[in-house]
Amino acid sequence: MAVRMFAAIEIGSFALELGIYEISEKTGIRCVDHIRHVIALGSDTFSEGKISYGLADEMCSVLEDFTGIMKTYRVREYRAYGTTAMREAKNSQIILDQICVRTGLKVRIISNSEQRFISYKAVAAKTGEFNRIIQKGTAIVDVGFGSAQISLFDKDTLVTTQSLPLGTLRIRSQLAKIPASVRSHCLHIEELVDNELITFRKMYLKDREVKNLIAIGEPILTLYYKMDEGRRSEQITIQDFNRFYERLKGMTLAQTEDFFDVNEEYASLLFPAAAMYKRMLEITGAEVIWVPGIHMTDGMAAE
Repeated sequence: MAVRMFAAIEIGSFALELGIYEISEKTGIRCVDHIRHVIALGSDTFSEGKISYGLADEMCSVLEDFTGIMKTYRVREYRAYGTTAMREAKNSQIILDQICVRTGLKVRIISNSEQRFISYKAVAAKTGEFNRIIQKGTAIVDVGFGSAQISLFDKDTLVTTQSLPLGTLRIRSQLAKIPASVRSHCLHIEELVDNELITFRKMYLKDREVKNLIAIGEPILTLYYKMDEGRRSEQITIQDFNRFYERLKGMTLAQTEDFFDVNEEYASLLFPAAAMYKRMLEITGAEVIWVPGIHMTDGMAAE
């Protein structure tokens, strides 16, 4: 059977992503290219309630480049989804019309539940490991830039899934209103995370035993590459994570930029993400973190 070329585009709260995939019955799904452009759409949405003209113009320019790449790969099928920042922007319909006129792309804004389900499909595509892990109590923690989703599995069954307003960009927007030192901001972040997670624990965890935590979302990939230190293992022990967390907590923003080789904008989002995973480990009592290393575009290809 002929190989089909497929493109997946995600318009996220902090980046635009394009994945190019080969799909065939014989070899399954193979990612042949992945392009990412950082653009903080959520900064506008979460503070002003709408996306500014300047960011909309930049977004359309990048999407025009994406269509050129798709033509190079002779892509005939694609899906383009907008997530939290687009979903919450008051002017989202105007933005969608601009994208269509300038690029020809038809973008669909998906709900939070659709967004998370697509990400879970990417995790489930790693069939053997995923099926083995969820035989025991497992929490999937998906920390994004706009929100976070926690799903609990017990003996191969999804028990509950909840969305929390704990996206890293949203947390940073709240902290911008509080003048404070780096250490004080660390405490504020932990308090914000705790306020949501303690309620979650009382309502949904109770006496439930959680052995494994599956960590997905864009920020965990950046954190994981430094935690793993070349071991090429998808699993991280709690002890290794805690040591890494304390190291990250002691860094200034400039040191975080240098350590991860990222810009200031992205560096400021990494500690909030780490704090979210840290507290989830503590309240669930999980013993191992599994980082499958998936992008939402992988889930779109699997879908």
